[in-house]
Amino acid sequence: MTRRIFFSNSSKGSSGGDVLGNSGDPGDPGKAGKAGKAGEPLPPRRWPPSRLNDSRYEDDDRGLNDSTATVIPILSRVDNPLESSCAVLETADYDAALMSSSRLKERANGRVASSMDPATAGPGRSVDDSIPEKHAVELVTRRHLGLLVSTLFAGVFTTCLKRGLLPLVQGELEMETYQADAADVLMLLPWSYSFVWGFISDAVPVLGSRRKAYIVMAWTLSLVSCFGMAVLNYALEYNALSSEKAAEEALEHRVALIDAYVLLLMLASFGSILALVVGETYVIAQTRREPLEERGRALGTLLLTQFVGECVGQIAADKAIFHITAFGLTPLYSFRQTALFFMFYSLIPLLALFFFFHEDADPPAIDDGGNGHFGPRFPSGLDDQEALETRSNWFERFKLKFQRHWGQLRSALAKESTTRAVRFFMIFVFLSEFTLTYPHDRLEEWCGMTDKADSSGKITMEAFYVLAVAAWKYCGLNVDWRRSISASFLLTMILPQVAYFFMATLEAGTRSIEAFTFITALRGFLRAALVVLEVSIAAEIAPVGGEGAFVGVVVSIGSIMRLLATTSSNALGYMFDDVGSYGSSSRDDQDRGQVAFALGVCYAIRLIALVALIFLPKQKRALQRLHRHGAQGDRRTAWWVLGMLGCAFLISLVFNMLAISPSTSCLRLVGGAGCS
Repeated sequence: MTRRIFFSNSSKGSSGGDVLGNSGDPGDPGKAGKAGKAGEPLPPRRWPPSRLNDSRYEDDDRGLNDSTATVIPILSRVDNPLESSCAVLETADYDAALMSSSRLKERANGRVASSMDPATAGPGRSVDDSIPEKHAVELVTRRHLGLLVSTLFAGVFTTCLKRGLLPLVQGELEMETYQADAADVLMLLPWSYSFVWGFISDAVPVLGSRRKAYIVMAWTLSLVSCFGMAVLNYALEYNALSSEKAAEEALEHRVALIDAYVLLLMLASFGSILALVVGETYVIAQTRREPLEERGRALGTLLLTQFVGECVGQIAADKAIFHITAFGLTPLYSFRQTALFFMFYSLIPLLALFFFFHEDADPPAIDDGGNGHFGPRFPSGLDDQEALETRSNWFERFKLKFQRHWGQLRSALAKESTTRAVRFFMIFVFLSEFTLTYPHDRLEEWCGMTDKADSSGKITMEAFYVLAVAAWKYCGLNVDWRRSISASFLLTMILPQVAYFFMATLEAGTRSIEAFTFITALRGFLRAALVVLEVSIAAEIAPVGGEGAFVGVVVSIGSIMRLLATTSSNALGYMFDDVGSYGSSSRDDQDRGQVAFALGVCYAIRLIALVALIFLPKQKRALQRLHRHGAQGDRRTAWWVLGMLGCAFLISLVFNMLAISPSTSCLRLVGGAGCS
C-alpha cells in the first residue's frame, strides 16, 4: 500500500515551511535556520511519530516510519521556481518500485528482510545497509571453527568430569555415598542458574565482546580448576611421604580435603557448562539471519557437535580412564595424571577460540514478511553511547545497562508466547521425568545389572541423543512440534518401557540385561528432543540483545524441573516397602505385584504430561504470530515466571541437601530407608 502526501512548499500558505511540515517564518532568522538550507536533505527523525490507527496495515507494523522519506518535486511555478509541490514517498515505496516481482516474492517468503527501522542501522550505516540478506548461517567455516571445537571439547569434558574424575576422587579419598551424591548434585547445579550468567553476558561486555570473551573465561576457569586439583593432590602426597605426622593430619582433615576437591570439580564443571550455554546463545542470535524454512539448521549443527562430544566423552571414560568389567571398575590412571591431562586438554579450545572464532554482530529482530515480529523499540546503539557518556562513573553506567537489559528481559517474559512456553516446559518436563525408584531398582536386580551393562547403557543413551538431533536437523526442521514431541514421548519412551517392564515383572523368563539397558536408554531420544525444542523456541522469541538471559531462563527451567521430578520421586518412595526383606514363602508374588502397581502409578503420572501440549505452539510461524499479536502481559506476569522458577529451585535444593547430609539422608521423605 503506497502512501503519498502532497503539499505546497509556499511560504504564503498555512502549510508553508520545510518539507516535513515545520512552520517556517521568513522573517524570523531563528526559525529559518531550523528549516535548513534549500536543497539540503533534512536529518532523519530520531523517533517516528505516534500512530493512532491500530490497523494491521499500519506503517509501524510494516516496519516503516517517517524518518526515511524521499522528497520529489513534481510541480513548480514559472515565476517562482522555489514555490513547488512535492510528493513524499516512503523509502519502502521507492524500493518496492525498483524491486522485481521475483524479489518481492522472495521478500514475502522470508528470504529477504523487509524491516526499514533505522534503529537497526548502527552509526555510520545507512538504512539500506542495515537490512540483512536472509541466508543460511554456516558454522563449518574458518570464521566459526573455533566455536565448534569449543563445543565439542566442552561436551567431552562435561561427561568425563562426571564419569571419570568424580569416580577417581571417590575411590582415592574413600568418599561416602552421600558425599559422592553431593558432588554429583553440585556439578549439575550450574545448569539451574545459567540465566544469571546469561544476563551478565548480555549486560556486561568484556573488551567489547558479549560471547567470545565469556567462553574464553569459562575455559580458563576449567583449566585453573584442573591445575588446582593436580597441585592439591601432589601436595598431599608429598607431605604424606615426607612425614608421618603430615599424613595423620591429612586423615584428620579428610572431610575438608573432600570439600576442596568437590569445590574444584564444581568450578571445572561450571566452566564447561558456561562455554556450552554461551555458545548456544551466540548461535541463537545469529540464526535470525536464516530464512523461515531453514531457521534452526545452524543450531542443529551446534547441538550435534555437543552431543557427539558427550558420546565420545562417555566412551573415553569407560574405555580410556577405567577398565570396566562385570566385576567392577579398575582405574587405568591416577587422579593426578587425569587432572593434568585435562588441564592441557583445556588449552586446545582456548587456542581455537583465539585464532578461529570471530564474533559477528547480532542481527536485527526476525521479520518473516509479515509473520515475524518486531521487538520493542529501545534506543539505538548511538543513543545508548550518548547516555553512557553522560554518566559520571562506572557504577552509573552499569546501572543504566542493568536497567535497560532488565526491562528488556521483563518485557520478553511477560509476552504470551513466553508464558505458554514456560508452562509447557514446567509441566511436561516435570511429569515426563517423574520416576519411582523402587520398581526400577527391583527390575535392575532381577535382570542382573552390572557395571559393564551400565556402561553400555550410558553409551547407548548418548547415541540416542545424537540420533534425535540428527533427525531434527535433516528431517524435522518444519515438522509440527506437537506431533513430534508426542510421537517421541509415546513411541520411544512410554510404549517400549511399559511393554517390557511389565513383561519382565510378571514373567521371569523375559528378563534380559541387554534388553533392559536398551529400553532404558531410549529416554535419551526424548530428552534430546526437549533440548532441541528449548533452543528452537528461544531462537524465535528471544529479545535482541537479551538472548543470554532468555536462553538461560529456558535452560534453567528444564534443569530445575528434572531436579524437582527427582525430588518428588524420592518423596513418594516411602510408600513402597521392600517385600523381599520379609522372608515369607509368598515373597516373590507379593514383590511382583507391588512392582507392577508402582510401575502403573509411575507411567500413569507420566502420561498426564501430554496435557501440556495445549500450551505448545505448532511450529515457528504460529509462535511468531503469537509473539507478535498475543497478549503482552505486565510486570506481574514476568515476576510469576521468575517466582515459579525460584521456588522450584529452592525446593529442589533443600530436599537434595537433606538427601546428601549424613544426619538426614535416612529420612524416607528424601528417599532414605528410614531413621531408627
